[in-house]
Amino acid sequence: MEQQIKLKQYNKELFEKTVIKLQPNDNSLEEEKDKFISNMHDFIDRLNFETNQFLGRPKANFKDIIKGLLLMSYHGFSYRRTQSDLKKMHEEGLLSFIPSKSVLNLYANDENTKNLVSRLIQASALFFADEENTLIVDSTWLGLRMYSGGYRKVYDKTSTSLQKCRKLHIACTKNSKIIAYAQTSAGTVHDSPVFEELIRKPVENGFTITSVLADAGYSSKNNYLICKELGITEAYIDFKSNVTGKRAKSDLWKDKLKLFKEQKEVWKDAYRYRALVEQVFSVIKRKHLNYLRSRNETAQDVELLLKCLVYNITVIGRYT
Repeated sequence: MEQQIKLKQYNKELFEKTVIKLQPNDNSLEEEKDKFISNMHDFIDRLNFETNQFLGRPKANFKDIIKGLLLMSYHGFSYRRTQSDLKKMHEEGLLSFIPSKSVLNLYANDENTKNLVSRLIQASALFFADEENTLIVDSTWLGLRMYSGGYRKVYDKTSTSLQKCRKLHIACTKNSKIIAYAQTSAGTVHDSPVFEELIRKPVENGFTITSVLADAGYSSKNNYLICKELGITEAYIDFKSNVTGKRAKSDLWKDKLKLFKEQKEVWKDAYRYRALVEQVFSVIKRKHLNYLRSRNETAQDVELLLKCLVYNITVIGRYT
């Protein structure tokens, strides 16, 4: 038996334009869960999924599977806490069936699910594509078990090794703080090599990006060259203390290094918005657990990406 699941297409025209301008709903917190369920259903049901199956019984409705996984992620991956919402959605006709825990776990361990959730994150961010021109790039660690330690402080590596965590890399926007792209990796992977994909994907998806903010972990001549190639003229990737202007690969590197060294106040005025990405990580960890429940590596990555998709759908609920 073989099954392939993929998202056929997504673009801004695929959805009704529900976000006109960035004016949050004042009652968004009180209505958050209801808004989340409603927006999740509307978002998933508008998408076209293509399923190829050659042998065996017909598979479950994949839209219901994704909704079930999103609800589990919203409740910290606890199926017990999710059951009541699944039953309510089924009674209201928002689910064609109630997926069992074993079925959800089966799909969470599927590489196809991981790829699909990644694309859904990108699709959900397109609601804000016309309102944003700045990307903020950063990464964070989540432990593989509760009380694993070592990740509450950025540089606390003595409590536990980075082999005992997964790393989440994201590119979020400045105004809405929506996650435009997310990628997972082992805890030991360095930030700099991931930079290109984090900014290239949002640009390919339709974001008009003119500014990028990132910390010194992404500082390299090549990353500045990538920004120039993509037409991003306002790149503020923090420099390390021992950096020099020798053998620069682009004029953008030289110009920003000169600004960094000679006009500190101007640099800090633009760079200060980089801290907004820490708010995104804080929300994800406080509301949807700062560790992973899954044991399989693919399931851990799916769990990480689901946290990002839940966050995005929640953000959409603030503006609708």
